[in-house]
Amino acid sequence: MAAPELTVKFHMGVGNGTSQAVGGTLTNSGDAPIAQGYLIVTPVNAQCRPGASVMYAIGAIQPGEEQSFNVPMKDPFSNYRLQMGGFDEQGFIVPAQDANQVILDGRLKEQREKCGSLNK
Repeated sequence: MAAPELTVKFHMGVGNGTSQAVGGTLTNSGDAPIAQGYLIVTPVNAQCRPGASVMYAIGAIQPGEEQSFNVPMKDPFSNYRLQMGGFDEQGFIVPAQDANQVILDGRLKEQREKCGSLNK
């Protein structure tokens, strides 16, 4: 049975002092089309406080196709959290993953300790 899979291959925050964004590359690593999807980016400031989340709509992605994305962010941030989801042609949720999750998970303990020390 054919199945699509949304994969965020790469992402990073960028800024120049006057504007900022989160950009990267996503792909359909499955063998069926993704009809549509979304990314949700939540900025986190230097004091580890989350800001207003921004939703970015993803259009159709064919199997094996890569698309770049650029999510403009209104507020400055020092970190961010990324969530994603997608739907197949019948409206069912497709698996979604961040190819960088192992790296991000490896940084989690250090980030939590840093944030914990800031908020005492």
